[in-house]
Amino acid sequence: AFRRLVKRRGGCGLVVTEMVSSEGLVRGIDRTLEYAEYTEEERPVSIQIFGGDPQKMADAAQIVEGMGADIVDINMGCPVPKIAKHNAGCSLMREPAHAAAIVGAMARAVRIPVTVKMRAGWDATAINAPELAKRVEDAGAAAVTVHGRTAAQSYTGFSDWDLIGGVAARLSIPVFGSGDCIEPQQMIDRLRDTAISGVLVGRGALRNPWIFEQAQAVAAG
Repeated sequence: AFRRLVKRRGGCGLVVTEMVSSEGLVRGIDRTLEYAEYTEEERPVSIQIFGGDPQKMADAAQIVEGMGADIVDINMGCPVPKIAKHNAGCSLMREPAHAAAIVGAMARAVRIPVTVKMRAGWDATAINAPELAKRVEDAGAAAVTVHGRTAAQSYTGFSDWDLIGGVAARLSIPVFGSGDCIEPQQMIDRLRDTAISGVLVGRGALRNPWIFEQAQAVAAG
């Protein structure tokens, strides 16, 4: 279903919003709702939410679905302490069973695809993306994105694309890779050299918003 959606609505592109608080969505806070705004030209659109309570995350997913989003994404990758200390973001990777329970609650609550963004793990002693990715697939996730750094690394060092490729080879759902793609050719190389279904670009798009169109041009020769 996820593959059909992306093919039907955009072919090769997907816009993901800033991460939005599930608590703020459920409480109807205006500022939170503004973070989830998008335009029709941006479709297919994924609204990314964060939180640690399965029921509130499920309720927030229903709100996202009601807003017309094509996909609801779960942030399990944010390393920022003010997010992680509330049992959200990358801290969910420290509790794989609980993380899978959140995915399951959301998948049962909505008809749109539920996807997950995670990191390699919490720190160098807890690299568990392969295990967690399999758990969330079994819980109902339609796709997974792996950023190849740990929460402890934040944005230092390098993204581990060998790890990302290993996750992609293990799962039957689409797996997207993230990290260190700041040039169009790097996106093409990652797609060619690993089993991933696509590349998600964050900081690289901030410095060069045209990187996606440029990568398409490179791929086309």
